[in-house]
Amino acid sequence: MLNRIDNLFPNLKPSDPLPEEFYDKLMNVVELFVGTDCIDQMLKYLGQYDRKRLILISHNGSGFDNWIVLKNAKKLTHCPLKTPRGILSFPLSNPYTDEGLQKKWKRQKEIKSNYLQHINFTCSYQHESSSLAAWGNSSNLPANLRKIADVDIAKYTQDNWEELRHEWEPYAKRDTLCLGACLIKYNQVTKEVVNQNMSNNLTAPSLSLKGWYYLYHYDKEMVEEE
Repeated sequence: MLNRIDNLFPNLKPSDPLPEEFYDKLMNVVELFVGTDCIDQMLKYLGQYDRKRLILISHNGSGFDNWIVLKNAKKLTHCPLKTPRGILSFPLSNPYTDEGLQKKWKRQKEIKSNYLQHINFTCSYQHESSSLAAWGNSSNLPANLRKIADVDIAKYTQDNWEELRHEWEPYAKRDTLCLGACLIKYNQVTKEVVNQNMSNNLTAPSLSLKGWYYLYHYDKEMVEEE
């Protein structure tokens, strides 16, 4: 996404907003699931994708977001990883996995047992401990990809959320775009430096440890070749 923005708008400064037409296209990419069955809606949507394993990242997963999944999941198929930091990892077998995909994966024999899609909910706050708004600013994202900060979430209630959707929907979508852009930048750097990314590491210390091993073995091989 960010590379495409750079290619299309090479003269765009970090403080500038994306051109409205391109911004609208990005907003249309974001899917929102609303209601008391929002988790089921999301799982049904994801279950149609030909991806055997998915990692879903939220910025406050350990502190709040993963609790929503935990509360609404009809059946816990795996044990969440809970530490004093919160829920670091919440794996789940998707009960809404498309039957055609299940048969395909069974033929490929790439998934053991029930051939359901495997989803892991994890948390980016374990890598970047600042708020999402601060992370977006420090990442020098275009102005209209950063988190909308001046929204009073408390005003939206069970009684008025539908009529006020025009207010909170852009806020929710921008949150998603901001996190996605921050993740892209973070992963670009960690991939280049230590051949790691956030999806493969629950915390920043684990990423650092794997990165150290990667660099150590890489240097060792270079010395042996010389």
